[in-house]
Amino acid sequence: MAHRHDEPLRAGGRQGPVVWDETGPRSFVWRGRRYVVCAVLASWQERRAWWREVGDQPGGGPPDTERRVWRVEACPPSGTTGVFDLGRDDDHWLLLRAHD
Repeated sequence: MAHRHDEPLRAGGRQGPVVWDETGPRSFVWRGRRYVVCAVLASWQERRAWWREVGDQPGGGPPDTERRVWRVEACPPSGTTGVFDLGRDDDHWLLLRAHD
């Protein structure tokens, strides 16, 4: 079962909220804990609810209509490995879903 969160990922320490390279996310901070990505399980594009953001864009331009999503297997420093969907909108990272 997946739990939808749609939470912005916030910076943690000297690194940003998400450390990533051309293959995808390598680690991310969620609720104050850094998770290390063990594997990228899938990646895709999905449409976003852009109509909720009309007028919120700097310069008044239309927002992007799609986001890139990575499904990753990740583990905090101490705890159980989980599966998470991370999304990137423009320069914003979100934790979209956490899977049981």
